[in-house]
Amino acid sequence: MGLFSSRRTEVDNVVLAEARGRLTSEDVDQIRFLLTTKKTVFAVKYVMDRTGIQMKHAKDIVEDIRLGRYVPPVTDTPVLRRPGNNLAERTRALKAAGELHQATALVVSETGMTELEAGLFVGALRAENHSTQDS
Repeated sequence: MGLFSSRRTEVDNVVLAEARGRLTSEDVDQIRFLLTTKKTVFAVKYVMDRTGIQMKHAKDIVEDIRLGRYVPPVTDTPVLRRPGNNLAERTRALKAAGELHQATALVVSETGMTELEAGLFVGALRAENHSTQDS
């Protein structure tokens, strides 16, 4: 492997897969928060503490999250996957519940947008006006 090679070995992939399995969606939200507040070192340390992996692998996971290549587990977030709702509706529901980090994470995971782009998308969404639909 060269100095600038970013190839992962099979062992690296196994370690990363096991570590990802140990992270909850709350952990991923916390890591995203640390990244958006420019605290990458703390994000790497957080991953190391939560998963027990080495710094090299923790940095890989943090980088995947930063670039939107990491999809957090959704089993413990029931609002995310309601049948019949599109991305904007699900994001609006999270925003209305005050879950801005989760709303941004949802947009990043489903669209590939950067954190900044997803944050702008979430911020631009307006609450649905139910009074005009009822008349």
